[in-house]
Amino acid sequence: MSIQTFAYQLAQKIQKEHGIKISRSHIYELIALNQGYRSYNSFVAQNLLLDCEYDVSEEYHEHELLNLLTLDILKNPPKTDYANYDDDAIHWDNYESRELLEKIKIFIERVQLLLKQKISEEMYFHIAKLVVRELLSLNLSYLNFSYFRQRIAFLSFQNGLIDPDSLDDEIYSFENADSSSTTSFIDIEENLEQIEDYAKERNNLDAYAVLASYYRYLANQIAPYGRQGSTFGSTWDNQKQKYVKSQKTTDNIKQYEELIKLANFYEEFIKFAPANIAEIDMDADGETVYKQFLYLCNRGDLDAIETFLYQKIFKNSGEAWVYIYLAQLLNTDFTKDDFRAYNAYTGEEYDDYGPMEIAGREAIQYAIHLEQLNDEKDQLARKIAQDLFEKI
Repeated sequence: MSIQTFAYQLAQKIQKEHGIKISRSHIYELIALNQGYRSYNSFVAQNLLLDCEYDVSEEYHEHELLNLLTLDILKNPPKTDYANYDDDAIHWDNYESRELLEKIKIFIERVQLLLKQKISEEMYFHIAKLVVRELLSLNLSYLNFSYFRQRIAFLSFQNGLIDPDSLDDEIYSFENADSSSTTSFIDIEENLEQIEDYAKERNNLDAYAVLASYYRYLANQIAPYGRQGSTFGSTWDNQKQKYVKSQKTTDNIKQYEELIKLANFYEEFIKFAPANIAEIDMDADGETVYKQFLYLCNRGDLDAIETFLYQKIFKNSGEAWVYIYLAQLLNTDFTKDDFRAYNAYTGEEYDDYGPMEIAGREAIQYAIHLEQLNDEKDQLARKIAQDLFEKI
C-alpha cells in the first residue's frame, strides 16, 4: 500500500464512521505528527520514504487500551488501587497508558486545528482515537539523511576495510528515537537512484553528504587504506621483495579514482556546511576552515564554538565575544573556569582515592588573553548573539 492510498482510505473511513469530511492533506499531517514531526512538509524535507505497509494482522496492548478508552477516562484517568492490585487489570496511571492518553490529547488538538469545525468534543475524541488506531497498523520505512549523516561522520575511510553493516556496531551506534529510519550502506545502495534524485530536487545538504560518504565507502572497499596505503590487488613477489602490479591493479586504481571523483563532486555541495566538527577538513586552507566553523557556530554547535574560541579561529575580538555571548544564551559560559578532578584509573569523579587528574577548560578571556570590548562594541556583540540565538 502506498501512503497516498492509506491517506485516502483513512479519510473515507472517518467520513463513513463519523460523517466528517477530512482531506488527504490533513491525514498526511497526522502521519507526520505520529512520526514526531510538526508538519508533513518537515517530514519529507528530511526523509526519503522507502516503503509503506499497512498490517492489521497483529494487535498490541495499545489496541486493548483504545477499545476501553472513553472521553471520561481521558479526562479523569482512574487511579490504581495498589491495596487490591490486579496484575491482569487495565491500569490507566502506568507509563504505557499515560503515554497513550497524552498521545490522544495531542491528536485531538491537531485534528481540531486542521478541521476547524464546530463539532462536539466527543466527536473530536472519536476521530482522534480512530486515527491513532489506524496509525498503529501503518509501518513506514524511510531514510533520515540528517541522522545517517551523523552516524557516518566519524567513520575513517582510510583506516581499514569498512563492513557494510558496521553502522550496527556499538562503536558507531547511538540512540535514535525514530525506529522507522533505516541506516546502512546497503540501504543506500538499494535506493541510490531515488537518493540522487531527492538530493538534486530538494538540494538537501544531508543527502549530498550521504552520497559523498557512500562513494567513499565504495572506494574503501577497493583501497581500505587509501591511495598511498593500499595494494589495489597487487600481489607480493618474494623474489623481487615488492608488490607486483597486474591488470586487476590497474582496473582497481581506475575504479577507485572514479569513485573518489564522485565523492568529491558531492562534497562540494557541503563544503561550507558541515554537520559537526568531525566533517571539518582541518587540512584545508585557513579561510575554508574558518567558514566551516562559522557555519556550525551560527547553528549553536557548542563543540564548534569552544574550538573556534580556544583555537583562535575567529578574526577579531568582537567576533569572539559574539560567540561567547551566544554560548551563554545556550547555557554554557566560557568566561568561567570549568575544571573537574577525576580518578586517573576509572575516569570517575575523584573521591580522594587513587591518582587524580584534572580536566576542563580555563576561562576564555584568560586562556587566550582576549581583550574586553568597549560598551558600544559589547552591546553590538550581544545584539548579534541574540539575533543568532533566535534563528537557531
